[in-house]
Amino acid sequence: MSTDVALAWPCPHLTMEEVVAIDADRRSLLCRQPVASGGVVRIMVNDEFFLPQGGLFTPAVLRSAGSGPYDILEGEDTLTVITSSGSQTVSFGIGNTINRMSADDVVGFLAKVPFTVARVSVDNGHLVFADVTKVGPDSYVKVSGAAAKSLGFGGPWLNGSEANHHQWSARGVMLYPPWRMHTRPDEITNRFPKFDEPIRNNPIFKVTYTVPPQRCLRCGGSYIENDYRFDASGQILMIENEDLLYQAALKIVLTDKGSNPYYPWYGCNLRQRIGSKAVSGVATLINEDVRRSLARLQEMQREQTKFQQVSFKERLFSIMSVNTQPHVQDPTTFLVDVVLRNASSEQVNLNIVFTVPGVVALMGSDGLMLQ
Repeated sequence: MSTDVALAWPCPHLTMEEVVAIDADRRSLLCRQPVASGGVVRIMVNDEFFLPQGGLFTPAVLRSAGSGPYDILEGEDTLTVITSSGSQTVSFGIGNTINRMSADDVVGFLAKVPFTVARVSVDNGHLVFADVTKVGPDSYVKVSGAAAKSLGFGGPWLNGSEANHHQWSARGVMLYPPWRMHTRPDEITNRFPKFDEPIRNNPIFKVTYTVPPQRCLRCGGSYIENDYRFDASGQILMIENEDLLYQAALKIVLTDKGSNPYYPWYGCNLRQRIGSKAVSGVATLINEDVRRSLARLQEMQREQTKFQQVSFKERLFSIMSVNTQPHVQDPTTFLVDVVLRNASSEQVNLNIVFTVPGVVALMGSDGLMLQ
């Protein structure tokens, strides 16, 4: 019993994670193929995250320059935090002359207030306030009050570094601008993603997108992708028995005769028939071409049995019928129905559409494409 690689899958016309360089305008991502649908475009940045079409923004995050523990003095225990969602003033209610609190103590105290205008956390002993309502330039966090300096904001922290003397506020930033689909009338790229603003850094963009069938590099406009596919364990998908017969028959029928220089006899002359005005004569010639190519397949299998075991299910026993009909609305398209019988007396149906500029294999009797 022989096996073969499963080929001729229905092409999804999908390009996965194509590396696309930013154009000279620092805005355009010129893919190799035009984009068919903007709704399914996915842009990955530096193999880390997908970039939303609305852009990528960060919320305002204000981190204290000094780490705890903090000494909060009596009469200087009021803190006001202002964000895009509003402002809130809290009092630590110090009863003694001085109260020492760690950053975790401050977070626990604010959780009991409760404190709602910002998200409070601890980063390596430093207090962090983050806006919870907006992102980007519209997001901001400001602190004031007598306790703000005691909590590490706006004071001469980190060995008196002047760079941290005025850390009272922070704003969100735009990491990547929004993008949308643009159209350019040329022969290389028609639709492509373009950012609203120039990209300042040099990230690696990988774009996933669908392609118009006639411009698809995976199938060349044939709707059929002849490529290996793998199962969950990483093994190549193989076929045998009647599925192998189905694929072998379609392969020899859909191959242009003479296209293989090592086996010039292999294939069929069907595509040379397409376009003729004598519709009835073309249908007869198609029937004859199909029968001749399948007869060659029978002869090839007979020779194969001399060196390799060929199961009854995969062996072509007889050609029961070949029926060719022109399409009702398109005289350059022919529908060909072929019924075969294998050596196990099982029927195998081939359904093929011959049209200009190519051919398309429809689902077989097993409901699959060339499988």
